Amino acid sequence: MRHIESVYIVEPINQGWIIESLMRDISAALSQKGVRTRIGGSKDYRGEDVIFNSRFLSAMFDSSAKVNALFITHIDDSLKEMQLKGSFNSFNSFICMSPQDADFVAALKTNRAGVVGIDLPARESKVRPIRLAMFSACYQDGRKNEQWISEYFQKKSKIHRQSFVFCFMGWGWEQFCTSLGELDMNYEIYRYSRLTPGEYDLYKEILPSMDALIYLGFDGGAMSVYDGINAGIEIIVSNISYHRGLGGAVTLFDDKVGFFRELDRLHENHTKRKEVLQERSVVAYVDQLLTHWNILLQGERPSHDGVPVDALRPTEAETLEMFRGHYKRLSLSRIRSAVIRFLQSFFVK
Repeated sequence: MRHIESVYIVEPINQGWIIESLMRDISAALSQKGVRTRIGGSKDYRGEDVIFNSRFLSAMFDSSAKVNALFITHIDDSLKEMQLKGSFNSFNSFICMSPQDADFVAALKTNRAGVVGIDLPARESKVRPIRLAMFSACYQDGRKNEQWISEYFQKKSKIHRQSFVFCFMGWGWEQFCTSLGELDMNYEIYRYSRLTPGEYDLYKEILPSMDALIYLGFDGGAMSVYDGINAGIEIIVSNISYHRGLGGAVTLFDDKVGFFRELDRLHENHTKRKEVLQERSVVAYVDQLLTHWNILLQGERPSHDGVPVDALRPTEAETLEMFRGHYKRLSLSRIRSAVIRFLQSFFVK
């Protein structure tokens, strides 16, 4: 069975935009999978299996290539639609930025042959840790219930622990943080002398860099709850005193179990973010890209979700109407750009 062995990514011009960066990510991922990949202008093609046009409005075609592919980005006026339609008889691979975009292109094409929707990949898969602020002094009698933090994480995995950064703002946190250090957890201590002019304001300047403010004490409430509201961050505090009645900006908990439940929620959301970015990674994108091209190389005409390639889904007509409903009016600048693209097409092989 034949497989794609080489890809030529056509770059008519490098404008330093996200498309150029993305194509270099794709090129690197293809190379890691053993697919010879080059990036260059339309005159530098050397017989690669696939010609992948990064700019579908300035595309080159070569009949010797096994696959002539277009990377289809934004179609937001009738002239771009007209130009795309003009490519349907020449090109055999139409890479869209999502399944919905593929429905739109299939509707324009009146069939799904060669059309694939692969969700645009993220360029970075790391998610920064959740930053939780504790804006209070620490006391030896444990009145702020800070020991709940170390207790919660004692039986958690290293990955779970590393998903958080606890940021303590105030006096007396050094000794407690040794327990977090023993768990190899992330923490920061912000301590300003009480003689420093504007000490309290310096603490408040830090709050907007946090994801949430927490307060674990049931000792009458903390004024920092108002500072958290001022900073526009999430607030997770004990259900007591004037913490109540502050509306949806504040999440209240009744006890240690309730606080643990909130940490579970934050970690679950953080994990989902990482999973989404992994699913949308460049490596996952390239896997789908190669699957599509290899199918074309075999000359197969697969169905999509049980729908033959020559049939259209009922929703595609609605998608067509929806996309066209957002088209921009043909201003002089758009018409000028279309004319320039048309003239440039004569210089593209």
